[in-house]
Amino acid sequence: MTASSDIAPRRHAPVAALILTGLLLAVEFAVIGVTFKHGIAFTCLDNWSPRACATASFSLVGLYCAAGVLALYFTLRPAILRDLIAEAGRTLLPLLANAAGVALALVPVLFLTEGSGDRWIGPSFLFWIAGMALMLGGAGLVLAPPARWRAFLAGSAGTLAPMLAVAVLTPWMSRSLAPLWNLEPIRDHTFTAVVWLVGAFGYQVDADPATKIIGSENFKVAVAPACSGIEGIALVTVFVTIYLALFRKEMRFPHALLLYPVGIATSALFNVLRIAVLLAIGLEGNPELAAGGFHSHAGWLLFTLIALGIIAVAQSVPALRRAPTRTTSAPAVPGFWSDPVVARILPFAVFMLTALFASALANTPGAVYPLRAALIAAVLLPFLPVYRRLTWRLDPLALVAGGVIGLVWVLIPVVPSDTPPYGELAGTALILWFVARGIGTVLLIPLVEELFFRDYLESRLRLRPGALWSVAAAIVTAALFAALHDRWAEAFAAGLVFSALARRGTVADAILAHAVANAVVFGVAMATGNLAII
Repeated sequence: MTASSDIAPRRHAPVAALILTGLLLAVEFAVIGVTFKHGIAFTCLDNWSPRACATASFSLVGLYCAAGVLALYFTLRPAILRDLIAEAGRTLLPLLANAAGVALALVPVLFLTEGSGDRWIGPSFLFWIAGMALMLGGAGLVLAPPARWRAFLAGSAGTLAPMLAVAVLTPWMSRSLAPLWNLEPIRDHTFTAVVWLVGAFGYQVDADPATKIIGSENFKVAVAPACSGIEGIALVTVFVTIYLALFRKEMRFPHALLLYPVGIATSALFNVLRIAVLLAIGLEGNPELAAGGFHSHAGWLLFTLIALGIIAVAQSVPALRRAPTRTTSAPAVPGFWSDPVVARILPFAVFMLTALFASALANTPGAVYPLRAALIAAVLLPFLPVYRRLTWRLDPLALVAGGVIGLVWVLIPVVPSDTPPYGELAGTALILWFVARGIGTVLLIPLVEELFFRDYLESRLRLRPGALWSVAAAIVTAALFAALHDRWAEAFAAGLVFSALARRGTVADAILAHAVANAVVFGVAMATGNLAII
């Protein structure tokens, strides 16, 4: 064990299983969505009816919304979640069912082709329904055995069932209710804001206020009434209503009703950003991605995260909540943001997911690095009290080891890339990109990777005391660490050094060495202009 690790393996194992299972499902849904949007030559509206296409798309979006409602419910009722996942991770056999579900959901890839018509609608939906059931069922059984699920449903089904039903139907409701809204003023303001923001990004576009069309000769978008943000408004309204209903006795009214205008305004602002990013993706040479997956599913994911963020902020605003009644109770279990296991796993999960979505949604994934760095930093900040408890020091050996790793890394020749990782960014945007790249490379990534690989994963792999288990754990961890890097041999060797430093002292020594190594590499990359060495 490292001297800085304060993880209680058995107590916190369910939390780790929950986060890793959630990460697995997120990756699986992303792979399935991207595969059907961009991996096959099949345009839904050219082969199926609009209703069938909407059903297929909205069903997946409905699952996103349902997942958001579950996250909201468990965040507000943590004791129920703790009881449900008390045995999480005890068996991994249900992952076989989960994997079979992924395979079933991807079967339609074999027969959905352009010109195939609508004869495959029935079989496709059967494979998707069966696949999703196995995926979710397998993941659910990893988190809790059937007995715990039955107990959970017995106590929560009455509350959760209508909430989940509303969440699943939200995409259809938002589309059905659109004609009832006076969307034209919102649409006008959205159009004006998008034109300004795209110009701030440095793109030269033509904008027609009459038709609400923005773009260039190669790619244009029309800010239709549906693009005014009705989906986000509907989703935020649903989530805030659920929150106020669950916590009606703890909220201060009418103060709490401010969540509605705040949530709607926030959703509208991020909708403008979404459309601007969509336009930028199309202008960068990837119109199918912009008009396909990013436009539909990424929008709903964004709105779901905004809704959950509004609720999270509301939980910490005293003016919206009544003063708690003082009672004598058992010592409180550490909350989500003070859990040392979550502090080691969640930032890494966000790091991996942002990499996945950047590769899937951006024509030049490296160009969106500032957004990835901002998301990772936003997740790290609430855990600062946890990280302060690590044994931080300027260990001379860690400084020297990091410097040597950095020098070896830059001295091994690497052919410069023909395409810069920042794409076509220029001016202020390029300066901000380099600042974000430096902060991420030198500060954020060493903390995220070392806490996960050396402090969490390696300690879990030491199943028995003794040098043999320690060496085996270090080798496996270094190999997994290397798999994240193109230069896997150098990364594998660096991982072993970081492991030795953590074992000798604390994981903070490994973080320091990693940061020094990355600082050397980043400095040389800036000086030489060869960003391929990073």
